[in-house]
Amino acid sequence: MPLRSILIAITLLPLAIGPWWLGSYYGEYRWPLIYATWIAVAASFLLKGEKPDRAPLSRWTSLFLVSLLASQGLWMLHNAWGHFIQNEIIGTRHYFWEIIELDSQPSPLLPGTVDKREAWDRLSYIIPGLCYFLALRRCIANRALKLSTLCGTLFWTGVSIALLGLAQRFTEAEGFFWNKELFDTQRVLFFATFRSPGIASCYLNLCLSVGLSHLLAITHELSKNKHATPTRPLCIGIGIIGITAAAMSAGSKAGAIFTAATLFLWLITNFRAIWRLIKQSSSLLPSGSPHERNILAGALLGAMVLTTLSFGGLVSQRWEQAEESNFNTLTQRHLANHSMIEMLETKHPRFPKWEALGYGPGSFMPLFPFFTLDKGDSLKSKWVYAHNDHLETLIEWGWLGTTFWILLIGGSGFLLLYEILAKNKAHTHAHLFYFNGAAIGMFIFLLHATVDFPFQIESIAISFAAVMSIGWAATSLRRKSKVRYRSQPADC
Repeated sequence: MPLRSILIAITLLPLAIGPWWLGSYYGEYRWPLIYATWIAVAASFLLKGEKPDRAPLSRWTSLFLVSLLASQGLWMLHNAWGHFIQNEIIGTRHYFWEIIELDSQPSPLLPGTVDKREAWDRLSYIIPGLCYFLALRRCIANRALKLSTLCGTLFWTGVSIALLGLAQRFTEAEGFFWNKELFDTQRVLFFATFRSPGIASCYLNLCLSVGLSHLLAITHELSKNKHATPTRPLCIGIGIIGITAAAMSAGSKAGAIFTAATLFLWLITNFRAIWRLIKQSSSLLPSGSPHERNILAGALLGAMVLTTLSFGGLVSQRWEQAEESNFNTLTQRHLANHSMIEMLETKHPRFPKWEALGYGPGSFMPLFPFFTLDKGDSLKSKWVYAHNDHLETLIEWGWLGTTFWILLIGGSGFLLLYEILAKNKAHTHAHLFYFNGAAIGMFIFLLHATVDFPFQIESIAISFAAVMSIGWAATSLRRKSKVRYRSQPADC
């Protein structure tokens, strides 16, 4: 039993170490997460499941799609055709921003990526993330890992990041963990361990949607126990207050909107369950009084509103600045999106264009300036990531690779909705709550990815992979129908 607990902890470690070990910082800070992910994948194979995986179609389809994506990425890496130079002096010439064609390309007539280093930078976390997705899908499907454990880990990690960010806001910290050395003067807006409030709020919203369903699932299970106490639901409720306040007040205009959307979708999709559990929750209190329950719920709701208003000054300030500048950032992103569409539709005279496989992983940053020369000063700054993950995926992976991504991510969403709507009687209420939270979290995440770049951040992408694994494992979590014999009473 202790060994099993240790293996589960190792398997879930990437979900905690990613956000906490400077979740979106540059350079060497990304490698502990990548190493931890590979170790977690290895540990997951040592976990023995309680039941066999009863969904071979889901298992082999997800494995097939992951294999296709990994194969495409590795081929483009292997067949790199150029060498990207950002700011380097070679001989007597200063190359500020240039892509030099290689003479040693393995297969010059076949597609390859722009630069091997940039491609490796992307694939070094994409491939471990995909393997981690498969590992978690397997552990959930064979009941080696409970949904409550996975979702609880995601939620409480998000809560801890939210509290760290709020503490930094309160003390006006000048760097991550109050360390001035861990501060980027080019990015003065940061939250907790994320160098952008936008991607911080995207991560927090993913954890929020999972946490809201975690609250319903735990409360529902406890309501069936006469001797249960309200300690766990209260702790989860306090955590939801913190994570909501943090997501709303991190400093991202889009993040605040998507937090409100997360809460709205959760309320309307779980309205009956919420109302039923509100009526039942009074039984968890020592007095059993509905008046005491109402007072407690009102206090929690009031605390959430007051906390959000207390820390929401930065968001309000950024909205005022956006209005004064006539929403200049939206104009820049509109021009960037238009330039990316041109990258998809037109062929640059200097670079090979492969519509099926794209320009290769990591090719957006080196190529983007060559397609914005006629856009004036609006897009002159360095764009490491596109503020639209969907268009960047089309550019880097082409229509074929993007189709694989759509099938992998969309397949998870489809299976979640199918189990919720068509097979709900085959699942426990707790599983349905978790399915709903995962579906909402993925939907809001994909919406946010149209204006930010969460898929390009290692810790957030791996957290999304964990949520995506719930959908692909959902079919295996159905309750096995019992055989009815005439000599036995019917199973109700």
